[in-house]
Parts: sequence; C-alpha cells; structure tokens
Amino acid sequence: MPAWALLVAAAVGLCFAARGAQDPLGSASSQPVPVNPDASAPLPSVLDDTIEGTDELDDESTLEAALGEDGTPAKPAEVKEVPAAAANAVVQHAKHPEGLSLLRKARLEGKGDEKVYVAPLPSGREAKLTLNPRLQEQMQKLFALYKPQQGAMVAIDPKTGKILAMAEFDKEGKSAGLATRPLYPAASVFKIITGAALLEKGISPDEETCYHGGLRGIVGKLLEDKPRVDRRCLSLSMALAKSANVVFAKMAVKHLDGAALREEAERFLFNRPIWDQPVEQSSAAIPDGGLAFAKSAAGFGQVKLSPLHAALIASAVGNGGLALEPTLIDQIDGQPQQPSASTRLLKGETAAALRDMMKNTVTSGTATSSFRERGRSVLGDIAVAGKTGSLSNHEKPFKDYSWFVGFAPADDPQIAVAAVVVNGLKWTIHAPYVAREAFRAYLVGGSLGQPPVARTHRSRRHRRH
Repeated sequence: MPAWALLVAAAVGLCFAARGAQDPLGSASSQPVPVNPDASAPLPSVLDDTIEGTDELDDESTLEAALGEDGTPAKPAEVKEVPAAAANAVVQHAKHPEGLSLLRKARLEGKGDEKVYVAPLPSGREAKLTLNPRLQEQMQKLFALYKPQQGAMVAIDPKTGKILAMAEFDKEGKSAGLATRPLYPAASVFKIITGAALLEKGISPDEETCYHGGLRGIVGKLLEDKPRVDRRCLSLSMALAKSANVVFAKMAVKHLDGAALREEAERFLFNRPIWDQPVEQSSAAIPDGGLAFAKSAAGFGQVKLSPLHAALIASAVGNGGLALEPTLIDQIDGQPQQPSASTRLLKGETAAALRDMMKNTVTSGTATSSFRERGRSVLGDIAVAGKTGSLSNHEKPFKDYSWFVGFAPADDPQIAVAAVVVNGLKWTIHAPYVAREAFRAYLVGGSLGQPPVARTHRSRRHRRH
C-alpha cells in the first residue's frame, strides 16, 4: 500500500471520491486534524492512538466469562476477504482529492443558517464540504464539555452518503483517526448482522426463543433447550431491543453456522475494503462452531468496528439495504457533486424488518431512558431506530465502551449516526446520549440536553437537602 494510503488509514482524514475532479492526491507529509469550527483559532495537535488490552465481555451489564465444556474456546476459523473485483463489489475510483488538506484547511464561512465549511483544493478550486455546521459544532462542544476518555461520532445522510459530522475527542489530545479506524470492539452492534442473517434464513421477527438463567451470561449449559426450566421467552425482535445475549446465542446455534455468519459479516463490509477508501478494514473473525461461535453471534467475538463503518451500517438499514459511498465534498466551485458509488448490503425486506426491530430499542429496549427527559421523548414525535452496545475491558487501565448506531426519522431517515464513548471507572456520558443529541441538533434544534446520569444525580441531591 502506498505511503499516502497508510497515512490516511492512521488519521481522521478520509480521501473522498473526486467524482470527476482532477486534483492530485494529497501529500504524504500532511497531518490531518479535526475540522476547526473557528478559523481564527489554532488547530489542535493530534497523534495516532490505539486501544490495547483484552476485552472482557460485558453487554448492558456484566457478562459472565465462560469457556466451552472442555475448558477451551473454539478455534476461530480463517476469515477470507471478499475481493474488490467480485461481482458484488463497488466501483473503484481512479483517484481521490486531497482529503487530508480538505480537513486541515477547512474554514467556516457565512453567518447564521448560511454557514458552510469550505476548503481550497490543490488546483486552486474550492470545495464546499458536506459537514453540517450546527451539528459539527454541537458534537465537538458535547465532547469538550463532558470529557470522556475517548469519544467519536459520525453522521451520514443515508440517501446521499454525505458526511454531516465527524467529531472526535481524546482526553490526552490523541484524537486523530478515532472516527475512521476500527479501534473498538463491536459488542452488541454486531447483533444487527446476526439479526440480518437470521431474517434471511427465514426466521420471523416474532419467533420466540425460551431460556433460563440471565439475559446476559453465555455459558454452554444455557444454550441447551430445557423446557422444564426455560420459562421466559423473547421474540427475535425484542431480543434485539433488549440486547438479550443468551437468546441471540441460542438462535444462532440453531439456525446459523460459522460460514453463514462470516458471509453476512462480509456483506456488511467486514474484512473487506469500504469501497476504495484507504482506511483500515473492520475485522470480524467468526469461529466455525461451539461456544465461541455462539458468543460471537451475540456480539462478543473478535470483532473490531470503526464509527465510520458503523454509520454506514445504520445508513444501509435505513436506506432499504442500499449503502452509498461516504463523501465529504458537496460542491466544487459551485458545481454539485453527485453520489459516485453504492452497494446493496441486504435485501429491502430484510432492511425493513431490521428497521422495525431497531425501533423497539428506543421505545422499549436498552436505549429507552437515554431518549427521554422528564418522562417525555426528547425528539417529540420523531421515531428513532437504533442498537446499543456496551463492553468492559477489566484489565488495567479499565475501559468501558458504549455504542449507539441508528437513524431517524425511522421510516424516512434523514440522518444516520454512530457514536462510541470510552470511559474509565468514573463516567460522564454514554454513547446513546451522544447519538440522541446528534439527532436533536440536526432534526429539532435547541441547546444540549442533560445526560441521564446528570439528571439522576441532581434529583438525588435535591431530595437529600
């Protein structure tokens, strides 16, 4: 891979498709930085950062660590990449504009509703960027206010592929690439892929699986059907909404195998290029069977995901299964730039079923409290479809990962969002709150709302005094 591609893959800058522009590739010496909302202020310095450590499995609450019945996990099977030239691959572009410089040189022009981000191209022409100024500023403000260990969010227009916001934060100032690199365990976000595979096998969203034990823990004995003790049941739809690990594990063992789940993951752009964008691929190593396969299907295998990729997954589900190539360029010298490539990740009927299942996450599942204030929906009548994920790494230093991916309005999406937040033992915000505020800023307007934890602590303080 050429040096410029390696640099882009390690940084926040995407080299977006030129769509006919004749600008040369960016210089390998350029250093990308987040878009600066204040062109008069110095741009912050950023460095690459990676997250290390072993992931202990923990979704929505502590997940029991477990091995197979023989005391060893199943051996992961080899994962093969889908070649870019395959029949279902997308168009490959001849060249990209200087994406690094676009981000580094971006400046905010205009006032009020007329604000736009613009950046000069090497040829002397000027690009108007797709970033939504209000959304971009609100997300940067949110991360700066609450200061998690790390945070990143990407927002995309599902119908055009235009990137509406790309915000990053690192408490130590090492934020470069957090939005575009697969640094984070996918956790229960991967249930979207498993859910799609089950739907395409003919499993109805209403089909129930009964279980015993807790919803979170996955051990070998819980995967067996035991009618005398399996007294609680959940449909596939509600298992997704409540992120029921054991139900997803049991359904995957019954109806899927490693090959089927690997194939589905590859359809969703794991282990393969995201078009010809020079960014790191999200990886999914799916074992062939056993307890390790069951845990992977529930979201706790060796799967790494980038916020950019997660936003594309949400966009595709919201857009009837069709994903458009992400782009940062809206116009060049006043000439609109049209979407350049697309690929179908899943069937339209599968996407519609997933959309309805994901609505339950916000109305009656794991994200319900995050989207409400004082007993009311923060977004009014706007329906949201989404999926949460959480996982804790208990090695030092402790890391708590949280995800939210989704889109709104659910039945006619205008924005798809992926947010990830990394906290320590003490936390300030989680990803569902970040996503909620992104939806609010783009669809409703108004100032930032308080995260659920802040409201809870304040109300307790009032009662105590």
